[in-house]
Amino acid sequence: MDHHSNFSFSIVLQLSHGFHSARSFFTLTHTHNKTFLNNNKYIFFSSHSNAINHKRYFNNFFSLKFWSTKKSLKPVSSNPQNFFDTSINKPTSNLSITTLPTSNLPAPTPTPTPTSITPISHPPVILNFTPNERNKFILNYGGSGIPKSSDKLISAKNDENYYSIGCGEDSFFSRYDSLGVADGVGGWRNVASIRNFVADSALYARKLMHYSYAELEKYDNVEDEKYYHYNEANPVDILQASYEQTIKTLDGVVGSSTALIAILRDDELRIANLGDCGIGVIRYNDYIFRNEEQQHSFNYPYQLGTGSLNTPKNDAQQFTIKIQQGDIIIMGSDGIFDNLFEEDILEEIKDKKKIDPQMLSDTLAWKAKQASVDLNIDSPFQSRALQEGLPYQGGKRDDISVLVAVVTDNLDKDIN
Repeated sequence: MDHHSNFSFSIVLQLSHGFHSARSFFTLTHTHNKTFLNNNKYIFFSSHSNAINHKRYFNNFFSLKFWSTKKSLKPVSSNPQNFFDTSINKPTSNLSITTLPTSNLPAPTPTPTPTSITPISHPPVILNFTPNERNKFILNYGGSGIPKSSDKLISAKNDENYYSIGCGEDSFFSRYDSLGVADGVGGWRNVASIRNFVADSALYARKLMHYSYAELEKYDNVEDEKYYHYNEANPVDILQASYEQTIKTLDGVVGSSTALIAILRDDELRIANLGDCGIGVIRYNDYIFRNEEQQHSFNYPYQLGTGSLNTPKNDAQQFTIKIQQGDIIIMGSDGIFDNLFEEDILEEIKDKKKIDPQMLSDTLAWKAKQASVDLNIDSPFQSRALQEGLPYQGGKRDDISVLVAVVTDNLDKDIN
């Protein structure tokens, strides 16, 4: 599906994930009726008999010929020593699998400590914040990210300008009653020079999550009218308000992003999704809910921003899930779900009496990172590509963001 955008003139864009996580242009040609990928950015389809090069893409840009795909992957080192290097002679991440620093996060909800996944009985959970007593349940959460270009976990602290956390072109936030993740469409870098517009999909994603968090803060502010409508919070309305505010503040910037947020109200998890980010709810070592990607076509997700007609109000998927104490919520960008099967995630949870959300999110991020650079594995992205008749092997290099939350009883007398 083509999308229309107005700069100083009318253009038509079709932005897609394509094969490349940056959604860049690709080159089509035909040779000896073969179909394959190689390292010089050429992809061969037997159904095309003419060569289409990068220059022609720009010539056809205004005639609905805007394509994108993934370049062939070149493996990078997945040596665990590179991932978990804690040498004092090298810069280290603010997060690691084994050591987590004390956060200077200015946000009002620091990361809680581990809790049990057993719904019937669980050990005391010590929280470093005062949860909203209006909610039956709260989220004990952790979040991790690894940019595509890095082998280090990102810092889990916000800066003074944003409630959200940036991870390459991904962004995410977490609160005691809500989670959110967005994935910027990187293909805009390829059209940055057109009419001198600034292309920054990472900023789109960052602001979408920042303003979503800011909207949710209003429900905790006794001076705001929304405080008295706490239980009426709707994730689509939150995302719509965030989208409108993002558009207002990004004059002269082109870009777009997918987005997903989930809000907890008593025993309801309310979800709004636009695009291909993912969320699942696990109970008793199995999924009770898993969303599907929202795409116009393979690797071409619904998105918010320049050139897209999609809006949260008109196009977002909505789900309401009844949750229980001990349920585990896994949310992430497609960097997680394109590289890890559901069974891969369950392996990190099964038969564990306690779940540390931060430790689990770290583990899943590293596991997805290693899969993303492995050309010899089967991956979810590979499976979907082959179903579309597209040749692909291995994981998909991408920014990786993952959030883990354990549903905890807000009224438990042992919670401080």
